[in-house]
Amino acid sequence: MLDTCRVDALQEVAPEYDFLPSEIDSTRSVGSKTVEWMQKTFTPAYRDEMARTAYVTFNPNSEEELDPSWFQHLDEVWRTDWNAAEGGVPPRPVTDRAIAAHRELSPDRLMVHYKQPHTPYPQFEKLDPVNEVDDDANDRSGPFGALIEGRVTREELWGAYLDDLRLALDDIALLLESLDADRVVITADHGECFGEWGLYGHHGWVPAPELVSVPWVVTSAENTADYEPETDLNATVDQEDVDDKLRALGYKA
Repeated sequence: MLDTCRVDALQEVAPEYDFLPSEIDSTRSVGSKTVEWMQKTFTPAYRDEMARTAYVTFNPNSEEELDPSWFQHLDEVWRTDWNAAEGGVPPRPVTDRAIAAHRELSPDRLMVHYKQPHTPYPQFEKLDPVNEVDDDANDRSGPFGALIEGRVTREELWGAYLDDLRLALDDIALLLESLDADRVVITADHGECFGEWGLYGHHGWVPAPELVSVPWVVTSAENTADYEPETDLNATVDQEDVDDKLRALGYKA
């Protein structure tokens, strides 16, 4: 699960990765923002399947939207491996804990939710808007605020978005070489707007094609990498301010 990944973004970088086909298929997401996607995905109708599922997620929205008792295993990696300098969780801790969950727990289903290509982008870490403009439709924090103000071009921001996507795909390559699965689906919870329909970022309950059309790639995995993750599934830390983590991702003002 790639957070905010558009179909055309994955299509653009597909030639760089052997596990991606030349043409990227798409499907319609149940939500245009993670909270909406979680609320419509993890429903009572799927409790039996969820009880046999290990869900490894970077996304701190799990604090309010999910109950660990619903799952065979819920690994909230944002609690243990948040990197404040990067505004989120790097791919490797997510990959390591997903491999460990697969090998140690043997769940029927394993869901792995990466931050990338969600903002912030490392090269635009300090890029905040200068002018506060009343705009209920768009989050003006970070690079999208600067894009609205014309201080960064769409091409520059799109390039940073693709670079962030590559960070996750590099680790997905390792993931696919580190576990055995006949069927692996690479998709996204929702997409991202770069000015289409006057929208920037992503917004809940907005059926814009750029937000609800997501990639759908079916592949497989075979453990050939001889890779041992450095992680402890039982690791815990004192909970820090969840609001700070949500603000870093633009979910809270």
